[in-house]
Amino acid sequence: MRWKSAQERKEHVTIWIEVSNLDYLDSLVERGVFENRSQAIRHAVRSFINMDKGLVKFIDIGSS
Repeated sequence: MRWKSAQERKEHVTIWIEVSNLDYLDSLVERGVFENRSQAIRHAVRSFINMDKGLVKFIDIGSS
């Protein structure tokens, strides 16, 4: 078995999500956009992080 690199490693997290948002994710899964809820949620988190990567720099500069 190959060991996963730090970038490939995943952690299990539990979240509470509004039913309306979950219904939307489920509709994307039903339409074949994602294989399952987990994949859809990982995509959403990844998209958010990619959009906000500059936020940490902005906060760090503002607090100096």
